[in-house]
Amino acid sequence: MPKSAVFTVTTTAAIVVPALIGDQMAYLHSASGALYVGGADLTTANGYKLDNGDKLSLMIGDNESLYAITTAGTATLYVLSQIN
Repeated sequence: MPKSAVFTVTTTAAIVVPALIGDQMAYLHSASGALYVGGADLTTANGYKLDNGDKLSLMIGDNESLYAITTAGTATLYVLSQIN
């Protein structure tokens, strides 16, 4: 069953898709502001940038989490994930 959530992303990296046993597909939509996504070592220097309005689909591996962070202020991120 899909799981959806809305996150207010800040300048502190936070988990937006928690690790699960098994691979999962995640659909992301940056709804306000730019943000960066990546693994546990995420920074704004090494993350994948999503600008305002960008959408991204990605497979997240077994026992892996996805994190998000902004350079300043806050951004809204919509997430839909499903175990494969």
